[in-house]
Amino acid sequence: MQISGKESVKQRADGESSFYGLIGSGLVGREPFDRRSFSGISYYFFKECERQGLLEGAVGCELEGWRKWVLMALNFHRQKSLWRMRYYLDTRYRNQLTRVIGSKLPGDMVSRTLLQIGAMFDGPAIRNDGGYRVSYNDGNIAMRLRSPYGSRGFDERRAASALAYERKVARRLDRVFVMGDYLTRSFRDDLGVPEERIVNISHGANLDEIPQIDPAKDYGAAEVLFVAVEFERKGGRTLLPAFQRARKHAPGAVLHVLGPKTTPPSDLPMEGVRWHGFMRKEVPEEAAVIEDLFRRSSVFVLPSLYEPFGISVSEAMLYGIPPIITGDWGVAEKVRPGVSGLHVKPGDEESLAAALTELLTDPGKAESFGKAARQRGVDLFTWPAVVRKLRSELERMRQSPPLAGGAQDQ
Repeated sequence: MQISGKESVKQRADGESSFYGLIGSGLVGREPFDRRSFSGISYYFFKECERQGLLEGAVGCELEGWRKWVLMALNFHRQKSLWRMRYYLDTRYRNQLTRVIGSKLPGDMVSRTLLQIGAMFDGPAIRNDGGYRVSYNDGNIAMRLRSPYGSRGFDERRAASALAYERKVARRLDRVFVMGDYLTRSFRDDLGVPEERIVNISHGANLDEIPQIDPAKDYGAAEVLFVAVEFERKGGRTLLPAFQRARKHAPGAVLHVLGPKTTPPSDLPMEGVRWHGFMRKEVPEEAAVIEDLFRRSSVFVLPSLYEPFGISVSEAMLYGIPPIITGDWGVAEKVRPGVSGLHVKPGDEESLAAALTELLTDPGKAESFGKAARQRGVDLFTWPAVVRKLRSELERMRQSPPLAGGAQDQ
């Protein structure tokens, strides 16, 4: 079994709040400082923790070799997306991943606190050294299974097994750090975690610095930005026809589609659509294009069918762009509808077209919403603020003894 991972150099850490970071699985990320891991969150989160002196080190891994191929064969399905989901949520895969990442931990950690990203492995079972075990989450399997999109084609037996695994892990964690109140309720109601052990610390936007806003920004530009690696899950098939309907009221409007690795769909209307495809922030030429699109756009749209939290929405808000987003799932709480953006129903072409028309034909409203979105983003969605809150919560946690790194289910 080979390890794919990158271990950071041990940092000067504050013993009262320091931790060792863990990330694992191709589903979430195998490298703690890779900008692709955990939708980019892992890089920015661990870097800021490192800067503030909380991070002792971090390690990532993935299952490799014959064990991987055996499990892939056992979970085979003709539909590639379902095959992928069956493989990654197989408890045999997750148990083996737990053993692999446990073997990567050093024996001389100062804090003996482990912070895992997500719940792909069993952090409380990794090492029984009396330390604290915590996690940082943007979603969970209960939320995904409740989504018609997320659970499509996933049989009840596998779903129940995956849910039981995450329930077992979550109940034995000393703290479950989450990105929003929606997720707090899910960990409490769906997974049975006591509410006092769940803490919303929010999240930051995946930007190296908070952008300065052009005071002369043109909110009448009628340029809409849609960021979506997963075109269909993010609501692309609803957006393109809705945009055509809105364009009748805003002739000349442009929709920028950024992120998909696929080619433009041949069965959807493409008038006024500019398909930029997949781009990476770590490539300077591509980063310049991304920056330009955020700066020139007057409306941001993310009408996802399922969206745990939507990091790109926070980025748009910091650029002063009013967002139109799904009024469901965790992402909904980012925007105060009618103040800093608009909510639409998932998959509802009519409500999406109306929202687009409202902001494309009223630059004054778009500007008002955009300024409110910017302020909300600065107040809630920056990594320095998140890590300061994390530090405070870790210090508070240490006022009580740990759950022995693996307390039994309640």
